[in-house]
Amino acid sequence: MWEINVKEIIKEKRKVVEGYYKPENIELHTGTYKVLQDGFKVRMVLAHADDKIVLGGYARGYVERPCDRCLKISEMYIDGVIEAVYTFQKKQLPRNEELKDLTNEIPLNGDIIDLEERIVEAIVSSAPDVFVCNPDCKGLCPYCGADLNEEPDHVCEHAPKENIDPRFEKLLKIKNKQEG
Repeated sequence: MWEINVKEIIKEKRKVVEGYYKPENIELHTGTYKVLQDGFKVRMVLAHADDKIVLGGYARGYVERPCDRCLKISEMYIDGVIEAVYTFQKKQLPRNEELKDLTNEIPLNGDIIDLEERIVEAIVSSAPDVFVCNPDCKGLCPYCGADLNEEPDHVCEHAPKENIDPRFEKLLKIKNKQEG
């Protein structure tokens, strides 16, 4: 389903490809996660112009991932942007110019374009490095692991007792007095 014939795009000038990308799991830079619901809704438009094929679109869906603060399994929404430019001729650049060229053009090899590579690329590059189940997540106690969302008044008996430098005792008393 995710392979498209180059000759078909050249003939039609513009082609819209829609569907659901339904892998069981997807590997992101932070781990491998279960894909939820119907998978990722994908919509792509391919257009032929100026001896190139331009691809644009999106891949949207949910994966099951643990919160980075409290470790509860939650749904993470990913909204990936698909972009690519396929060229019929490889541009030859001098070796010292290769890194300066940021056109991101993909040379076409054969008559088939594998769109699945661009879908996965969009999903992976759009996934956040840090995920929290909600912005107010308080996380876990660093000493005993208690969930601070479920126990907001948690006072850990395993926390080290504070050894206050005698030079700062007066400042601590002022701070405690201001806080009530």
